Amino acid sequence: MNMDWLFSTPVAHRGLHDDALPENSLPAFEAAIAMGVNIEIDVQLTSDGHIVVFHDYSLKRVCGVDKKLKDCTLAELKTMRLCGTENTIPTFDEFLELVNGRTGILCEIKGLNPYANAISKAVCERLKTYKGNIALQSFNYGSVRYCRRHTDLPSGQLCTWQSPSGGGRSHLTDFMGKLWIIKVSKPHFVAYDIRDLADNKYVAKARKFMPVITWTVNSPEKLETAAKFADNIIFEDIGDIVRARYNL
Repeated sequence: MNMDWLFSTPVAHRGLHDDALPENSLPAFEAAIAMGVNIEIDVQLTSDGHIVVFHDYSLKRVCGVDKKLKDCTLAELKTMRLCGTENTIPTFDEFLELVNGRTGILCEIKGLNPYANAISKAVCERLKTYKGNIALQSFNYGSVRYCRRHTDLPSGQLCTWQSPSGGGRSHLTDFMGKLWIIKVSKPHFVAYDIRDLADNKYVAKARKFMPVITWTVNSPEKLETAAKFADNIIFEDIGDIVRARYNL
């Protein structure tokens, strides 16, 4: 299995986005390709079974619509706009056609139910005909395990010790943060939260057996931490610094 491409070139978080180019939009992906970096995306399923590229479960933050993505058809989603621009939510097919092997892709499969594999199944089936470098990752250990069993693509476990609500660590985040979860999912690599990466004995131990990529690197300080404790970065907001650091 070739994973060299994933760890030799930095990864643009949801594309190379800014105020003019919304996250997970086709122009942000084109900008990342032009810069010469890999692209990280997020995928979900619409109510009528289409794979689309979008991060949040709710459409409110990015599209201004107080509705969950999974409750919308693709036709409904295509009437919405990203961050007040003319850009729409891309389908996975549109994204793959745009990239067309020009750079590597790190695809996050959304969802947390380890027994619900509809998204993983749809993604693995679609990628049977894609010619290009692509790796899969998920917080959902069931998705990671499914991808390991049904595709020969690199499959990674996303991990964090941080609570999504901003509160203290829960049993689940402790399980993930200490990387006990990889005993279940058996990933090819780990994608770890930069906020708890430094001097992390669990990550240091795992790194002896598999590579570690860290997210989200969005400051010079975090870039220095990543250089010490990880094998590659998922970055945003520091494109110029990354360009200079990696001679892009």
